[in-house]
Amino acid sequence: METDDRAPRSAPAPFSLPPGPKEEPEPAPAVLVVDDDDATRRLIRMWVERAEVEVIEAENGKSGLELARQHVARLDAIILDVMMPGMDGFAVLNALQEEPSTAEVPVVLLTAHANEEGDVVRGIERGAIDHVAKPFRGPVLLARVRALSEQRRAQRQMRARLQVAETLATKDPLTGLSNRRDFDLQLEKESSYASRHQSPFALLLVDIDHFKSINDLYGHPEGDRVLQFFSEQVSQCLRRSDRAFRVGGEEFALLLRGADRASAVVVAERLERALETNPVFFEGGDSRSVTFSGGVATAEASNAFRIAGMMDRADEALYRAKRTGRARTCVEGDDREQTG
Repeated sequence: METDDRAPRSAPAPFSLPPGPKEEPEPAPAVLVVDDDDATRRLIRMWVERAEVEVIEAENGKSGLELARQHVARLDAIILDVMMPGMDGFAVLNALQEEPSTAEVPVVLLTAHANEEGDVVRGIERGAIDHVAKPFRGPVLLARVRALSEQRRAQRQMRARLQVAETLATKDPLTGLSNRRDFDLQLEKESSYASRHQSPFALLLVDIDHFKSINDLYGHPEGDRVLQFFSEQVSQCLRRSDRAFRVGGEEFALLLRGADRASAVVVAERLERALETNPVFFEGGDSRSVTFSGGVATAEASNAFRIAGMMDRADEALYRAKRTGRARTCVEGDDREQTG
């Protein structure tokens, strides 16, 4: 333990816990009306606005498709005329179904009375969920729009809740990093990517040195603060393509896409320097520079992109770093390659 010889320095405010995921506010609902006839669009607007949704208008199929892509997150439904010059309703419907995001928006086809049966069949085959014959009755159209709007909003709310639940299931609540469950999934994905593309990939395991002594000396709340501090330092040392995880009490894993062993060692050295220049201050003025032991395993050209047993290989290198004095990083299969 180091003691600050300068004037006593008060401990910094504890790190605040990372905010948990929250549901995004419901977007203002809208219905897209695609029809080349101005009078028809005005009449539809008059009725649909009674469902308390915004009406977005498009006068042809091409602009309708563009507006659908632009506003897809808040569209409750698309009311689409079949007979339009240029890009007709069926062509628009085909294009909507080809894109995963717009394919989920329910489409109501406006069909000419004379061709109603044939249009309905073609519409169903191409993914339309309902149809309204021209000339249409306003109350019928309104009822269908309301029903579709309720279904669509319920679908969006359910998806938002599932996304929140998924985030909670894969995040460590103390540090905000991904957890061991997500690490196992991402390690498999990165390993497959490295093998398929013959691209370098490194796994760096790091373990905070003597963490038990921090809990024993200063208490578990201060230990939690050190874990949060360490997590922040790790995150700041990574590239955008890298991922960090808390996989145990004081153990962390870094997945480094495109990195060979030399690059992984550079990341470890960068983290060492950041920790050296940013000691942690505790209550009473005591300070400590946090150190860690690290172990590197790689899949790269020198080992024929070997992905088998990467976790075991990195863990063995980590164990060697601890056994040989801690505050260092060892690379698999090479006792000489150490930092620290």
